[in-house]
Order: sequence, then C-alpha cells, then structure tokens
Amino acid sequence: MKQLKLEVAGMSCGHCVAAVREALSGVPGVEVEDVHIGSATVAFDEGKATVGDLVDAVADAGYEASEAA
Repeated sequence: MKQLKLEVAGMSCGHCVAAVREALSGVPGVEVEDVHIGSATVAFDEGKATVGDLVDAVADAGYEASEAA
C-alpha cells in the first residue's frame, strides 16, 4: 500500500469532509486514513487504483484535488 496526501480545494465544512471521505472510500483498493478541510490522506493499492483515480473521485464529488508536495 502506498500512502498519499492530497490537497483538496473547495472544502469548507463537515459536509465537505464527509463527501470527500465517501468519494475516496468508493475507489477500489483505497483505505481512507484522514480527511480534514483542505486535505486527505489515504493508503492505496497501486495495482487497483492510481493517483488519477483518486483525483477524479474527488472531482466527481465537486472538489479539486492534487498530490501534496
């Protein structure tokens, strides 16, 4: 499992946190470790998911994500 921290733009409340957590949880091979306003940390199986899959899942929930530096 690879650990990844995402920066997530557009989050402002607990509902946003829940929406991002749910979106990431729906990606096969992903374990959500932590979600806060502005960021999310996950562990994922690189054989089942890519960083792009995670970014796309967050985008589908209405937010903008990118890999944290």
